[in-house]
Amino acid sequence: PSSGPVLVTGASGLVGANVANQLRKEGYSVRAAVRETSAEKNEFLRAMGCELLRVPDLLSDEGWAEAMAGCVGLAHVASPVDIAGNTPEDVMISQAVEGTERALRFAAEAGTVRRVVVTATMASICGSQREKNPDHLWSELDKNDAPQTGYSKGKTAAEAKAWELAAQHADKYDVTTVHPAVVLGPLLPGQRASSTMLLLKQILDGAVVPSMFGLCSTTDVAAVHVAGLKEASTAGERYLVCSRDQFSTLDIAELLKEHAPDQSAGVDLAKWRADEKVAALKPKKPSTDNAKACALLGRDLEEAAVFVAAA
Repeated sequence: PSSGPVLVTGASGLVGANVANQLRKEGYSVRAAVRETSAEKNEFLRAMGCELLRVPDLLSDEGWAEAMAGCVGLAHVASPVDIAGNTPEDVMISQAVEGTERALRFAAEAGTVRRVVVTATMASICGSQREKNPDHLWSELDKNDAPQTGYSKGKTAAEAKAWELAAQHADKYDVTTVHPAVVLGPLLPGQRASSTMLLLKQILDGAVVPSMFGLCSTTDVAAVHVAGLKEASTAGERYLVCSRDQFSTLDIAELLKEHAPDQSAGVDLAKWRADEKVAALKPKKPSTDNAKACALLGRDLEEAAVFVAAA
């Protein structure tokens, strides 16, 4: 559908808010599903022109039917992200799977929803493929056959559940999945930092955090979600949104020093380079085939230097 109400779950988060913002720019009316409509942290969504609907819990039926009533589309973005690793694995998995099951069930029951886009992740793509071929480039053809963390287990199982329900409700709606890497980009006016943006804040505050991953911008991730709701060609497809190259957190620290010197005054590159765990990181370049998302958007994905500095 090219217009009409779309429900966005997880609307206060980095990805959800950018999806909502992009939908508003393209003329859709947006219902933002949030835990608490009166919470100050959600006011920026109201200012954006979203209608706030209370859906307090991924594990409860409360609020879903009212939120979904009359919607033509659903962007199911909400899912647990636990950067600190404090949430028990079984809770992460049940929240991801049950949340997806509940969202897609209520979308079917509404009777008006024609398109569903589910925010999956690179974590449901990247499995053991590189054990067989170290030069393997990740693509939409891959599935995570060996998830290791509660997050990757939950997201892999949730994606499987989404495709199971897509087949079950094929007469009601079409499903598209979007698989972002680590998402970075500027916060929207009035939005609070959460999830992956807290990692950036840690680095800016002087912490040395050894890790490596693919990157993508909030703009690109939102654009692929919106295309998934609008373009008939996306039905039944998976889209990986990720830089071609892998980046280490040292790469990110260097980008910050180069492109945002004032904000990154607390970043000590000498300390980073002296760290043994950081020195052991060997990010793959190239690492990912992102041609499918580029073809959908009709352009290359944003350069990491641009959106990391903007963030």
